[in-house]
Amino acid sequence: MNNIIEHIKKHQRNYIIGSAMVVWFILLVTIATRGDAPYESIAIQVGSLRVAWYAVFILTGIIFGAIMAMEEADLIGVKRDDIYDGLLYAVPLAIIGARLYYVMFDPNGTYESFIDVINIPNGGLAIHGAVITTLVFIIFFTKFKKLSIWKLLDLLAPGFLIGQVLGRWGNFMNQEANGIATTRDFLRNTLKLPKFIVDNMYFYDSNVGETNYYHPTFLYEGVWNFFGLILMLVLRRRKGLKSGDLIGVYLIWYGLGRAVIEQYLRTDPLMLGDTNIRINVLNSIVLFMGGGIAYLILKRVFFKELPDYVDTITPREKQ
Repeated sequence: MNNIIEHIKKHQRNYIIGSAMVVWFILLVTIATRGDAPYESIAIQVGSLRVAWYAVFILTGIIFGAIMAMEEADLIGVKRDDIYDGLLYAVPLAIIGARLYYVMFDPNGTYESFIDVINIPNGGLAIHGAVITTLVFIIFFTKFKKLSIWKLLDLLAPGFLIGQVLGRWGNFMNQEANGIATTRDFLRNTLKLPKFIVDNMYFYDSNVGETNYYHPTFLYEGVWNFFGLILMLVLRRRKGLKSGDLIGVYLIWYGLGRAVIEQYLRTDPLMLGDTNIRINVLNSIVLFMGGGIAYLILKRVFFKELPDYVDTITPREKQ
């Protein structure tokens, strides 16, 4: 018991920040799901200006990820100003990358003009495009700013997962990115899901052409990514994890979970041309999982001198 109390005291700052994030998330969900399902997808409307809950949850995820990155940056010798500078460019580039990826592989898309391509409110975003764009940006950003790419990647990886955990609730509010049909009994009594989630999983899915209850894949993926986030937070305080390894862990973890969920549950796949190959499954396996494994192996071949992550940390009390 004394050890637990000492641990909490030592990491009091982290627990306060984490608790504040949880409370804010619960508050957002509570406000968004007030009333009866289906819930309103628009969070704020002033005249013709409309802000969707999708945007609110995505922006909240970005903010939470940025806070986590800056808190850890203080410990590993990265300036917060560099984090701010990176976010200024990375966020809009990630949105552009996510949109272009979606447009490229949307099997039902009819994009006849540049306006159609950039019309995000009437279209969609694909996280694969955002991740790929951000990783490419980090390579150039760290060279320009003369920063350690390994440290930036370590800060980026947990932010990816927390952003995806929060962002999936935007899909829930839009009643999209769902899984195959199921029953209310399975959702309520077998999975023991709360009523507000079950109720909002009943809708017409244009991909299959029927009204039914559907698997909440937003929640499955969110829970998977949440456990991946916890794994990262534990691993980065253990010996053996090298500087720069966390992005490899992210690629493997996310790639595995997304490939399984996308292949067996999702009803809205992006396709590779006229084939029956689901592009997100292919990329999750080859680019994410395969890339993550290759990345971790090659790092240990060509960058043997990199220190363990824990050895790059300077506790606040010693700063």
